[in-house]
Amino acid sequence: MPATTTDPAVALALWMQLHDSAFPAGRMVHSHGFEEWLSERPEAGPAQIAAAVTEYLAHSYAPLDATITAAAWRAAPSPEVLCTLDELTASYKLFDNARIASESSGRQLASAARHSGLAPGLAFLDAVLDGATPGHCAVVDGALQAVIGVALRTAVLGSLRSMMASLLSVAVRLGRLGPLHSQRVQVGAAADIAALADQVWGRGIDDLHSTAPALEISGMRHETRTARLFTT
Repeated sequence: MPATTTDPAVALALWMQLHDSAFPAGRMVHSHGFEEWLSERPEAGPAQIAAAVTEYLAHSYAPLDATITAAAWRAAPSPEVLCTLDELTASYKLFDNARIASESSGRQLASAARHSGLAPGLAFLDAVLDGATPGHCAVVDGALQAVIGVALRTAVLGSLRSMMASLLSVAVRLGRLGPLHSQRVQVGAAADIAALADQVWGRGIDDLHSTAPALEISGMRHETRTARLFTT
């Protein structure tokens, strides 16, 4: 299937829409264990919060989810290859909180893309929405960005940038970080995000890995909380 557009400016506009916080992609209902991490560290200030987010991106999200997003970009629009990649992704989501966040946000992203007309001919979205494949967010994200027509590096940058903004918004919504401080963190991390994107671009699918023990443990503890703002 050809890209939605061959005009780079139009592709960029669609890409900006996809990663806009107002796009109903389901990302903002998940904290990926960060809500619990913050509750366990009431003394953590802006510097520690920023460090936790950037370390998660570098050691967990980039070498796993963002690398899968890059693989999905390369595989699109083949539904067979994307479904196989989706199955592989499931083997890395070993804990309920990680699996729920990955699958639910992926299905919501697929639904929003389908109903907004963002990728009308992408058969993989049909498989996700029909329940034939789990629809992990990293796979859906990569496939969508490919058919929109943006370059691979831009797609990976979008994925990394969206996750950083999502995690920082958790701290903002919980009153642990000011909105402008969140923006300063993102500005300061821009070069690091670009460097991570370059690493992802050169990483093969056989080199997937993730190391985020603190957030993984926090995510499992989060499941037992009776009062919580975020689903995971």
